[in-house]
Amino acid sequence: MNYTFILSSVTYALKGKKILEAGGIKVSLVKSANLKELRGCGYGLKVKELDKENAESLLTNYGIRVLGVVGDNG
Repeated sequence: MNYTFILSSVTYALKGKKILEAGGIKVSLVKSANLKELRGCGYGLKVKELDKENAESLLTNYGIRVLGVVGDNG
């Protein structure tokens, strides 16, 4: 299972990606029309289930607001 953190802008997505990578988390920047429907800009950060809690904590600690989280089996 993977999780995508929906963020408010591509700028925050890029900042968040750097933060997570520096924290040792493998992360992918994704763009999707489906994410846009969930109040986001259409950009998110995809992480593995194992890293979900740590990633969310890191993003929050660095002031990156997560608008929502979407799970998928991909």
